[in-house]
Amino acid sequence: MNTEEFLKRYKTNKSAIWIRCKLTNGEEFNIDKHDEWIDLKKKCESERLYFSELYLQFKSHKETVDIEDSDGIYIVKSVIGKMGGETRHYFTTGKVKNSKVDKKMWITPELIIDKEYEDEIENCFEEAIIYDKTEKN
Repeated sequence: MNTEEFLKRYKTNKSAIWIRCKLTNGEEFNIDKHDEWIDLKKKCESERLYFSELYLQFKSHKETVDIEDSDGIYIVKSVIGKMGGETRHYFTTGKVKNSKVDKKMWITPELIIDKEYEDEIENCFEEAIIYDKTEKN
């Protein structure tokens, strides 16, 4: 992935958790606002594109998101809190396979996996899923 292009965008928001990806057509995206994920979903659907690479990044800490053999990818911001206790912020990523989603909850900003579990696709936010609609699928 093009580090120079990322650094240009990074300088505009150094405190962001970045979604960095490369699509099957070679285009690269550096997303610092989750709304841009929705726009990327529309692009992938209309142009029948998918991911060849996907990462989460905070400052120089970059983590690979597993997309191997997936029917779709799920990314959403999430929060877990308890009364009188600490609130933790997460990015939840998931690999869609058939009607299941293998989820990983990354504590932010550290990008450390805190929880991993399998979920039913109907328990996921549909707008956060980008399906592989390339010719092979």
